[in-house]
Amino acid sequence: MNPILEAKNITKAYEGRAILENISLDLVKGDVHVLLGPSGSGKTSLLRILAGLLDSDSGEVLLDGEAIEGPKDRLVPGYEEISIAHQDFKLKHKMSVFENIRYELLSYTKDYQLERIETLLSLFRIQHLRDKDISLLSGGEKQRVAISRAMAHEPDVLLMDEPFSNLDLGSKSSLLREIRELARKTETAILLVTHDTRDALQVADKISVLHNGSLIRQGTPKEIYEDPQKEIVATLFGPYNVIEQKNIEKLGINSNAKKVGIWPENILVSEDIESDNQLISSTFMGHYWKNVISSQELEIVQYGTRPYSSGSLTIKSYFTLE
Repeated sequence: MNPILEAKNITKAYEGRAILENISLDLVKGDVHVLLGPSGSGKTSLLRILAGLLDSDSGEVLLDGEAIEGPKDRLVPGYEEISIAHQDFKLKHKMSVFENIRYELLSYTKDYQLERIETLLSLFRIQHLRDKDISLLSGGEKQRVAISRAMAHEPDVLLMDEPFSNLDLGSKSSLLREIRELARKTETAILLVTHDTRDALQVADKISVLHNGSLIRQGTPKEIYEDPQKEIVATLFGPYNVIEQKNIEKLGINSNAKKVGIWPENILVSEDIESDNQLISSTFMGHYWKNVISSQELEIVQYGTRPYSSGSLTIKSYFTLE
């Protein structure tokens, strides 16, 4: 499927410091694309360039094949086809949920306003909040209203800037499901900005990892998790074992790489096979046990269903690090 929004070789600098360097990515209708990276990596600046709210220094953004203009070339910046759901909601206070959504539809007929509002209330399961004042809503409810407002005029592209930062885990989990459902049902291309890899894995069809203004890895969640390629990417997804070249063979790995990584859950312990390996510590983590095992003069972290006293190690899979 052809992309609805494309960024090609986007570069941006502030006061002589590059914050975005040669960024290229595309968004497809019906998919959720996650832009993943730590704070200060340039995510929000890229989002504003994609929306036509900030000029890039070089490169271009195409909306359905046509170049979009930034503020210096457009009297009123932004495009109706591209909408943004902000981290801080940006809702109208002292107004009801109904009035907040209606505010985005004032240029339409009253009949269309009512029809569209009811559709959005149903889509985000907030019919029961229709007449409630915004100030009385929870964080999750406010975010649903904010997304409803952003979707009011049926944009082709929805850009979401850290939409879960103010939410509890329960609200976040249900909203992640609803965002995937939103993309599929409405054929909207969604770009979701986050620093949380757990959110990215749950919701993304594709992930782009941004670090110090550069895209350093792109792929599906499965592709990136199984083969992060770079240590900075692997670190985003949690603790892992780093094995230097001189120690690779000790673990039965056949690789000429200078360095490999192993996720702790990809190590099996066979207690029925005699071994010199020794358990250093076990910590109960809720869904698993974190076992630290001494093996071949290495400290290996393994995630298992219980503590292990000793046993041989089997590496199910590993990834090569550049």
